[in-house]
Amino acid sequence: MLPNNFAYIAIVTSLIGGISYIRSTIKGKTKPNRASWLIWTLAAITASLVQFSNGAMAAAIPIFMAGFIPLLVLLASFKNKNAYWKWSVLDYTCLILALFSIIAFVFFKTGILATIFAILADGLGFIPTFVKSWKDPDTENLGPFISGIFNPTLTMLTLSVFTFNTIGFAVYLFFGNLVEIIIVLYRRKVIK
Repeated sequence: MLPNNFAYIAIVTSLIGGISYIRSTIKGKTKPNRASWLIWTLAAITASLVQFSNGAMAAAIPIFMAGFIPLLVLLASFKNKNAYWKWSVLDYTCLILALFSIIAFVFFKTGILATIFAILADGLGFIPTFVKSWKDPDTENLGPFISGIFNPTLTMLTLSVFTFNTIGFAVYLFFGNLVEIIIVLYRRKVIK
């Protein structure tokens, strides 16, 4: 187990991954799906605020960063006229289900159901990006997804108690980001 202070490294790694994505977005190389980034902002910031209110400080920082960086990406996407902002039935469905999940998460605040709803809310944000990345993998920059693997791993290494409530969201983040990286790399290889 690493000391809790190691969770602060998540700030640096999130910023590194996020800045590369934001720069690529502003230059027009990366075309974020705003629906995904909006959902990730809402879900992760809500989850981190609940964790902060329950006394989790250092361990909540990676989750806060998992919402703060998407907020910055979402804002930067408005500088890119080619950002992916085509609201489809899938986007609306994911957003509505994510909002219901966030409400349920806030209602439960702690416990297994809260963790499940936090994962569900945030996970719904991956779906539009997975679809977009499958169709056009060159519109993605892997920076935040790589830090999205590193940060939850760091979180898991700082935990002293391993329960679904303490590790569930981190495990989900690890695999959600890993799937995105695999989709982008696989599709880039297949298309070229």
